Amino acid sequence: MNNSLTEQDKDLISEFSSLSDNYWDFKNEDTRCYTHGIHGYPAVMVAPISRNLIRIAKKHQEVNSILDPFMGSGSVLIESQVANINNIYGVDLNPLAKLLSKVRTTKLSEKQLYQIENNFIKKLNNEFDKYNDKINNFDHFIVDEKKLDITEKKGWGYETELYFQEYKQKYCDDFIFPTFKNIGFWFTPKTIYSLQIIKNVIKMFKQKDIRDFLLITFSETIRKVSNTKNGEFKLVRISKEQILKNTTNTKNEFLTILEKNISKMREFVKILESSNSNVKIISGDTRNIKSIKSIPDNSIDLVITSPPYGDSQTTVAYGQYSRLSLQWLDLEISDDIDIKTLDKSLLGGIPYKDKTQWSFLESKTLVNSLTKIANVDPFRADDVFSFYIDLDKCIYGITKKMKIGGYQYWVVGNRTVKGENLRTDKIITEMAEKYGLNYIYTFGRNIINKSMPSLNSPTNETGKRVATMTKEIIVVLKKVEN
Repeated sequence: MNNSLTEQDKDLISEFSSLSDNYWDFKNEDTRCYTHGIHGYPAVMVAPISRNLIRIAKKHQEVNSILDPFMGSGSVLIESQVANINNIYGVDLNPLAKLLSKVRTTKLSEKQLYQIENNFIKKLNNEFDKYNDKINNFDHFIVDEKKLDITEKKGWGYETELYFQEYKQKYCDDFIFPTFKNIGFWFTPKTIYSLQIIKNVIKMFKQKDIRDFLLITFSETIRKVSNTKNGEFKLVRISKEQILKNTTNTKNEFLTILEKNISKMREFVKILESSNSNVKIISGDTRNIKSIKSIPDNSIDLVITSPPYGDSQTTVAYGQYSRLSLQWLDLEISDDIDIKTLDKSLLGGIPYKDKTQWSFLESKTLVNSLTKIANVDPFRADDVFSFYIDLDKCIYGITKKMKIGGYQYWVVGNRTVKGENLRTDKIITEMAEKYGLNYIYTFGRNIINKSMPSLNSPTNETGKRVATMTKEIIVVLKKVEN
């Protein structure tokens, strides 16, 4: 027990400790209510976690400002709006996360929804009527005239743009096809044509909030109609047989998702009738959050966040999950980050190989684990250390943004590398102490609804799969000094 605990801290601990062991599992709760149900995203923090953390936090402290420095799909931001917190901040490096969070937290009026349900859908149907013959003719051109196997990497898969140009020249088609690399590997001819029609109609709408809402619906559709496996966050292609059997109608799939998203938006607007929250969504690297001027230093009352479990290249591949959407939506990251190398630009993406620096983070737990991993595989030890040195930078910058007396809630998972279970919950508490943070409390939950594959390949050896983590741990810290 920390001797410097205040009465406020003790009351908070008392409330958490009084809850049942399975309280935080939320086995039977709707985790996709209102705009939480718009678009999937890897390893999201399920809505009831942040909802209940905010509810409990507000009982024990004044909360006028909240920050999620790893906002992802915006779950914490949405629940902060529902709780009517005045100033809400979210930070993420991934442009898809930024767009998704923006759409999920932006209320659309009935007038705007009417424009979508009537003007947009009417225009979309007209465009498909106009191009229907050309869609089918393009499919015929690729399969029958050119004799291409649309399941092969060579030919259609990797040389798609050449066939676009040949088709345009032969049939005098004024249609503008997308041009990103290997598009034919991930999409069939008919699907590409149909997706581009939808994208063209979306671009006709000048009102940004409407257009962004439609683009996120479009992004959700991309995932559904592509040649990627459902339930995988990494880009894994379905079998040749599945590609040939796929008869999904792209326009109908888009309209089905659109209807669902409109319903979710109406639900969201209704629940926010009395909310006046100000949401700021920031494109930025949390390792450098200290330099983000739009979040003033010493201004945040509460942090609720769920950082990555480890580097994206070996855990949850946020970059791979987002790649097709980023390419179709023409979303750029930055001048020095390529879409295909996004995962390398996230936490732990750049390896640190200086083992003499292990003690720099001031975590005995981490040093012990690194030593065990290095005995088996020194290179994996470098990867692990790289993740934690980046996470340490985040803790430092996040804490600078907080008021003294403000609480941080970290929802973390303890992954296993080379047989060594990494106690991220304990490592965070040890690293945080040097930045003026007191450890308050820790409690766990069973992962019931979190969007994660049940198996992964932590060793990166082909065919070697183990079960992913089934529990998360919530660590409570408090800023007591600068």
